[in-house]
Amino acid sequence: MALFLLKRGITLFITLILVSIVIFAVLMVIPGDPAQIILGIRATPESLQNLRRQLGLDQPIAIQYLNYMRGFFTGDLGRSITYEVQVTSLILQRLQVTIPLAILSILFAIFLSIPSGIYASLHRNRAGDYGVMVLSQIGLAVPAFWAGILLILLFAVTFHWLPAGGFQPWESHPIGALKSLLLPALSLGFVRAAVLARMTRSSMLEVLGEDFIRTARSKGLPRRVVVYKHALRNAIIPVVTLIGLQAGDLLAGAIIIENVFHLPGIGRLVFEAIGQRDLPVIQGVVLLIAAMIVVINFLVDLAYRYLDPRIRYE
Repeated sequence: MALFLLKRGITLFITLILVSIVIFAVLMVIPGDPAQIILGIRATPESLQNLRRQLGLDQPIAIQYLNYMRGFFTGDLGRSITYEVQVTSLILQRLQVTIPLAILSILFAIFLSIPSGIYASLHRNRAGDYGVMVLSQIGLAVPAFWAGILLILLFAVTFHWLPAGGFQPWESHPIGALKSLLLPALSLGFVRAAVLARMTRSSMLEVLGEDFIRTARSKGLPRRVVVYKHALRNAIIPVVTLIGLQAGDLLAGAIIIENVFHLPGIGRLVFEAIGQRDLPVIQGVVLLIAAMIVVINFLVDLAYRYLDPRIRYE
């Protein structure tokens, strides 16, 4: 296990370095002078030179990249041009919205999809199975932002149960903050629940046809034990893999939904930073999201061992 952790840690570090190189290179080859875009066409040559020096754009590319990575590992991501504050503090403030939103979304997807997928697999080619498949098809067809608009019309405009947008700080209004995240979490989670439900159904159907399931049934074990202890435990590995992929996708996919619900999260921050050409913020946010996705995949690998004892890490 220790050797596995060491290997995975090295792989994680190398992956992060490669991702950082790609991100840095893409931002560097974007057409246009960042200083000119930030200050406008009426900026004087002196002000442009000062801003380039402030951003470190007057240094060689290799030095810029080394400074970029040193800042990431030390927690100093520079200073935002637009907000005039440290990028690290700005990101940490916005993560208070995005992280709970991602957690609520994936929890909603899990608690809706896995029971639905199990139910569909146990009622194959019957009304319940067809119902789950139809609902999952609708979830796949409806974009998250459109689902968000429909939820706003239903729960905020018609019934006035939940706010249509905005966000209240956790420290002053925890209940209000939670209510502000429910509709966007449902919007993001519904689409992911559709994919997970189909994966759960497919994986369960495959396992339910195995010989050891028939043996367990022939021994007279209760149906609940056969389904949840034997079948689900063996069918859950591909579902967990997909959950890990979707958890990472939620961090990157929150840009649109946070703008729909006017949430001050990471997605909205990077959207505004792109429009304002705030390079320190763009670099910091994109690299942070990439690092979190790599870490999530690492945690999923660790979860395999506990879900299936047959897996051994050499």
